[in-house]
Amino acid sequence: MSIQTAPLPRQKPGTGFRPHLSVPPWKGEKLYFKGDDYFRDLLKSIEKSRISLDFESYIFEPGHLGDRVLLALSRAVRRGVRVRLLVDGVGSPDFASHYGSRLEKARIPFKVYRSWPVFFSTAFRLFRFKRLGLSFRNIHSLFNGGKHRDHRKLCVVDGKQVWIGSFNVSDWHMEKIKGREAWRDTGMGLSGVTTYVFRLAFLIAWEDTWPNRRRRKYRSLMKRWVARESMRNPIRLTVTRRLRILFRKELLARFQSAQKRIWCLAPYFIPNHAMVKALADAARRGCDVRLILPGRSDVPMVRWASLSFYPALLRAGCRLFEYQKSVLHGKTLFMDSWVLVGSSNLDQRSLRKDLEINVEPQALKSVKALELQFQRDLAQSDEVIQTDLDHRPLRIRLLSWFFLRFRFWF
Repeated sequence: MSIQTAPLPRQKPGTGFRPHLSVPPWKGEKLYFKGDDYFRDLLKSIEKSRISLDFESYIFEPGHLGDRVLLALSRAVRRGVRVRLLVDGVGSPDFASHYGSRLEKARIPFKVYRSWPVFFSTAFRLFRFKRLGLSFRNIHSLFNGGKHRDHRKLCVVDGKQVWIGSFNVSDWHMEKIKGREAWRDTGMGLSGVTTYVFRLAFLIAWEDTWPNRRRRKYRSLMKRWVARESMRNPIRLTVTRRLRILFRKELLARFQSAQKRIWCLAPYFIPNHAMVKALADAARRGCDVRLILPGRSDVPMVRWASLSFYPALLRAGCRLFEYQKSVLHGKTLFMDSWVLVGSSNLDQRSLRKDLEINVEPQALKSVKALELQFQRDLAQSDEVIQTDLDHRPLRIRLLSWFFLRFRFWF
């Protein structure tokens, strides 16, 4: 399902939040709730490209959809389009072995973002830290540095069309292939884009020199420019540690100041203590707090860890729902009139480690379409009540307690 929208001026943010330009840096928006529609239009956009294509995906799985995307990129190269393909080393561990030779034959430049496993990256960095001593800060940095991932799903076509959301290149997003088992996701197409921030965000990840740290100054300048532009626009890019901190603070501030509603579609829900408290406080002061969480998950240990937060939220008056139709993977936030769509999860990885991209829809039709889809998702979910928690098996309680201790590693 896709929704075509017309551009509207951005609503003014609440006091104390980021100042944005009065006119958004794009002319049109289109929302998608099915992978078939999203990739149909994305592939059409790729076929019409004439100048450049920057394609970035956390997961790029071998399969029917992956072959179609690869064929479209190959045709673009033959037309003289400059193509770059970037995938994540953890999300796409078999990408190079499966598609590498075909990409080289098609002359498609590609990179795997930080492809080494965490163990080997840590071993490599150990040699670089031998002159720095074994302070707690250095040891923490040593074992923490290999955990960053590129979790974005981004395609920039000719610098004018941008595709974002939670759709990976995976057959699990295609209803024509998986039927009713296709994952529930949300995507967004932006047309008439006038900002360079999306392209530079891609370039920063493309030019990532880890573990080789040369050209750091060049990348730092790009990061500062992207940070400044994303602060002025309805875009949330977490390309730096500072931007991730600001994003966490903004979410927390909006949770704390929400008066009418907090609606959240979250496939991976492992918030920090401050956010849990803010959600509970919002419910106590009469705010309509509804969380749609997965009844089934592609990462079961994350769902088990999420169960740890259910009792406190229910006691405070929050309403929790578990999506039943299929695997929930879309990410959407409503806080009063403010709405956010993108790749970020409400978990420790997205909020503290990973590269993410999110956008505030600007058109009223977009907000209405997202609200309508949220209501549809509620209808396909089962509400969690206290008696459900009281009857949880001991095995589930132990798994919940155990995996919560590893929430920073998922």
